[in-house]
Amino acid sequence: MDVDTVNTISLSSLQDSAITNVNLYATRAQITRVYKANVLTGQNKVTITSLPNVVDHESLRVESIGPAIIQGVTASKVDIQEREDTSPLLDELEDKKLKTENTLERCRKALKAIDTYVGKLDVEHLEISKLGEAMDVYDSTGEEWEDKIILVKKEIVSLNKKIKAEELRLEGKVGNKKLRTQVVVGLYAESAGEVEITVIYAVSHASWDAGYDIRVDMQDPTQLATVVYKASISQTTGEIWENAPITLETTNPTFGLDIPVLPVWNLSLENPARTGTGLGRGGAKRHRKILPDEDDLEYDEHQVTQITSTGSVNATFRIPGRTTIPTDGEEHSVTIADLKLDAKVTWVCIPKTDTRGHLEANIKNSSDYTFLSGTSNVYVDRSFIAQSDVPNVGPQAMFHCPLGCNRPFNSCHLPPKDEDVVRIRFYNKSRTQSFSQRITVQNTKSIAIEGLKITDHIPVSQDENITVNLISPALVLPTTSALKLIGQGTPPKVQVSEGIVAQWNGSDDPNGDLSALGRHGRIDWLCAIPAFGTVNLELQWEVISNRKAEIYGL
Repeated sequence: MDVDTVNTISLSSLQDSAITNVNLYATRAQITRVYKANVLTGQNKVTITSLPNVVDHESLRVESIGPAIIQGVTASKVDIQEREDTSPLLDELEDKKLKTENTLERCRKALKAIDTYVGKLDVEHLEISKLGEAMDVYDSTGEEWEDKIILVKKEIVSLNKKIKAEELRLEGKVGNKKLRTQVVVGLYAESAGEVEITVIYAVSHASWDAGYDIRVDMQDPTQLATVVYKASISQTTGEIWENAPITLETTNPTFGLDIPVLPVWNLSLENPARTGTGLGRGGAKRHRKILPDEDDLEYDEHQVTQITSTGSVNATFRIPGRTTIPTDGEEHSVTIADLKLDAKVTWVCIPKTDTRGHLEANIKNSSDYTFLSGTSNVYVDRSFIAQSDVPNVGPQAMFHCPLGCNRPFNSCHLPPKDEDVVRIRFYNKSRTQSFSQRITVQNTKSIAIEGLKITDHIPVSQDENITVNLISPALVLPTTSALKLIGQGTPPKVQVSEGIVAQWNGSDDPNGDLSALGRHGRIDWLCAIPAFGTVNLELQWEVISNRKAEIYGL
């Protein structure tokens, strides 16, 4: 080939490439496409078309394998091609349709005229022998026109299909308006041969969210929960991710973020004049926001420059197999993993606010997967119960999953009894109010209930002149030295009676703040109730204050 001659090669992303990887982030995606082209010795110009409008040109990267080196890469967006309004064939079909519609109108008028004529016949002056002949003529003539109307209607339907096909052909000549980015690659080849070109680019208008199906079988003695980890993928980039391997990323790449600079912190004895931000008179005119054309979207930089925190949880998931995601903006669910996890199912009852029992599962993420926050569909014994939220959960961490409400027992929360005592000391007079709260829970099932958690609370003082002391159960607030011991084991509990243990609310939360135990005044009783059995609990506390002080909220 002449050294001054440039070999021109045109490649369409729709027909001449395959997606070899999709890295999908929270608000964008990175696409890897592979093309193959035969180059000649010397200069070659490869034009790649039909890439999305929402390509980030700054992210574009081109690589090649074969007997050619890349000399330069340029990316641009071609203008929208206007569709031809008509064609000779379309004009001919439109004329035929108009004539056929006129024919249909004449047929209808002729049939109506026959009906009108028959309706005006004077039967009294018509011989009986000719009446049958007249009706036969009416039937045969009317039938002929009805058959003609049916044929004309079918011809109109056929013409409409041909017109639609011709319009689609004209539309197809323009191409997809959302795929107007083209990349020109300059190659120099030492020898002729096949070159593999890899194009990597980022696009906006693509996202994914985590979702879950959590299934618990109450009859399963192994106490395993099935957690189906899913991803909902949505994209409107303009290109179809067909039969593509997809990797889900939890990090959110950012660009152009500099280290922030602290401004000068000035102090003065005078109030500095405030700088106005309003336009006022003579200010710039406000401009009406122009909404972008759906077919003329650009790369949305604002979608990826905001920093989102995932609670220091970063992970990468590879979806098994290959997946096809159309560019329709709909959510498409794919499965990341189907896991069997250890779960401890417990009943929780708060009689003061709700006499029903709340079923809760404490699930341990014993897998290597990191769970991202998302919505879960909860199923108990194959029945849909409710939707709940799953937080960010790392491997080997625990999380709580509510499993809905039931009434396996009856609970009774009686009004508290109080005793008011005034004690007089030589330096002041104090008032002590003692309270007693009784709680009764009855198991209405023919099976025992293990691990029932009953929660109640005592008031919490917000004033240094008010002291609240818990009498029964005899739990104490953990001190600093006690917290050090707790860090080496489990928080202390109080044995109330056989099968009943009391503890501060939150003691069994492995992720909880131990220093906050008891600060909210909530107490848990962990109970085992036999079939048709009853548990009676008593909560006692006292409030000490100044005799003349009025206590609000008691």
